[in-house]
Amino acid sequence: MHDDHEEYLTTILELFRNEPRGMSISDISREIGLNRNSVSKYVNMLTIAGKIEMKAVGPAKVYFLSERVPVSAMIEFSSDGIVLLDDQLRIVNANDQYLSLTGAGKGDVLGEKIRGSTLPILSTDPFLSSIPKFGEKEQKITDHMVMINGEERIFTIKILPAAFEGGKAGYAVIIEETTERRAAEETIRSALAEKEALLSELHLRIKNNLQLIASLISLQMMESPDDTVNAALRETQNRIISLSIVHEHLYARSMVAEVDIGEYLTLLISELRRSFELPDRAITLLVMDEGIHLSTDRAIALGLITNELVTIGLESGEEPDIRIAISRSDEGHILSIIPGAGTHEPEGLSINIVRRLVKRELQGEFGIVPDGWEVRFP
Repeated sequence: MHDDHEEYLTTILELFRNEPRGMSISDISREIGLNRNSVSKYVNMLTIAGKIEMKAVGPAKVYFLSERVPVSAMIEFSSDGIVLLDDQLRIVNANDQYLSLTGAGKGDVLGEKIRGSTLPILSTDPFLSSIPKFGEKEQKITDHMVMINGEERIFTIKILPAAFEGGKAGYAVIIEETTERRAAEETIRSALAEKEALLSELHLRIKNNLQLIASLISLQMMESPDDTVNAALRETQNRIISLSIVHEHLYARSMVAEVDIGEYLTLLISELRRSFELPDRAITLLVMDEGIHLSTDRAIALGLITNELVTIGLESGEEPDIRIAISRSDEGHILSIIPGAGTHEPEGLSINIVRRLVKRELQGEFGIVPDGWEVRFP
């Protein structure tokens, strides 16, 4: 009976080779003297196996030889290991890549049932438990670790329900080795973690050194009876503190490239209030857009600019009411500082520092507005 089955399939394929324009079920039935139901069954088998294809010509269905390359021929072109299993989980084919991965010979695996065997990769519990039922979608196993010849290796495996010659159901298993890639990824992760640790330590040391310098300036101020000298020393001290806060921020948050400007300015203004012995209401900050981040260099520049303009705003001698706002615009960012009764158009070192920082570090523009100053930068 099995021989008749194979003979009919071969005969029908031969008919298609001789009829490149295609044939219907009725055409085939007449040619081989077999009833239409049986012909339909064999045609379906050949269609599932990918050997023939159907096209609708008006109301009729016409079948042609498939132009697709058979699966058995395709698997050798893959750079991944491929194994074909029948519905009993026997190996019906395996490409050279799989044999090379496992060190097995073709004669050792063909016809072998994977369940209960010792075949590498295929006989493991994670693989066997992942085999989908027919009609289900493909299954994927990632980071599948297997010991092969005493060596731990890692694979990504796809298991796809498939149909083979004669319409028989089975599975196609695609095996990609990822051992080297995973090792490279782990090396990169370790290198990045080491880099972050070193940068974090660097930020900590810079912060400590800057704070030490600020403390030395405080001692100098305590020894000096000259108010003018002390005022100059305090300005220098505040500049150093503004630098220190950036590195403290980066160290505390394990950030190596960007500074949250809202958090940074909040800390900076708190230090300025402490330095000048001012109440909270004397200097206020409005962060109009959350999540504004700048690189370390640009954040330092913005902090120094804020420090200089706040210091200028406090020079009037009147009760301070300095309002600071940071926001985004269509062109970039806007820092505005309204000094209240402070001087709006100062001259001297501080304003020169501001102009230079805005131009060179922020590539922005510094402007005087009716009530204060405005810095626009990308």
